Amino acid sequence: MRSGIGDSPKDPFYVATVAADKSGATASTYTLANNATIAATSGTTPVTGVQGGSYIWDVQFTGTSVTLQALGSDGSTWRDVAMRTSSGTTGVVIGQGASVRLYNPNSTSLTGVYSNLS
Repeated sequence: MRSGIGDSPKDPFYVATVAADKSGATASTYTLANNATIAATSGTTPVTGVQGGSYIWDVQFTGTSVTLQALGSDGSTWRDVAMRTSSGTTGVVIGQGASVRLYNPNSTSLTGVYSNLS
């Protein structure tokens, strides 16, 4: 459990399950939102230390659109990785040690937001 992130699976921003399979490969799932509401033009609490690799970004929400963002190399600018205008999945590539978050670029809140990288 990372400090500053939800303490239980019922919290909207509960994070990170890491498991190793029998071959020793590591599979990671990072929960970005769990029944969250994201206010207009704001982002969720970042998930930090994401292992680099190819992921499926899964998101379910009620609203106009949601953006997956990664923190830029300057440490302050959030860069768009992918955007969805409806619930579904998108393949993404995330750099090693990345910080990622969901961002709501709309003028109204997003509700019922569930999202993970796996």
